[in-house]
Amino acid sequence: MKTLKIWTAMVLLMGFLVLAGSSLGWAAQDESMTNAQLADILVNILGIEMPANADTLSDAELFEFQANALADRGLTLFVDASADGSVTRGAIADVLYGALVGPSTVTTEEKIDYLAGLDYISAGVADEVMGSGEIILALNVPVLSAAVAEAYSTPVATATEPVVAGLDAAMMMPPAAASPASEGPASDIL
Repeated sequence: MKTLKIWTAMVLLMGFLVLAGSSLGWAAQDESMTNAQLADILVNILGIEMPANADTLSDAELFEFQANALADRGLTLFVDASADGSVTRGAIADVLYGALVGPSTVTTEEKIDYLAGLDYISAGVADEVMGSGEIILALNVPVLSAAVAEAYSTPVATATEPVVAGLDAAMMMPPAAASPASEGPASDIL
């Protein structure tokens, strides 16, 4: 009987906390997240240093700085995007899949299915606005946050910077080998 009273009290207390939390704004997880809010989160995850005058920048200037800093690291979803635009399931899937798997040719829908199959995000369509609570939950999964931090922490190489020593930066191909005739006779391989 004592156990039943304790369980009843716990259920009532949890119900009260849920109601109180809802009225206090804790249930804001279904609200959409703006591009500016996600950019700010990613800048913080990646430890991107803000300019000294960041506190004097307008919201638009701050978003532009963050969008460019993230694009330098391979996160181009904010380039030419509206700061007030809502983050879609497809955008989050592109970021998370790119961090976990790397660049690929699979569709955004396939990325969503892959991540949903791992229970990192829920299934849905690419252009669906994703709730801020689900985005924050996904970015707080240790495997995902570590993958994002590792994959996007350093600037990506540009066409003038070789990714790997010995590669032709313009073509990202190994340097051309000398013609076989100029290298002498080939050895016999049995």
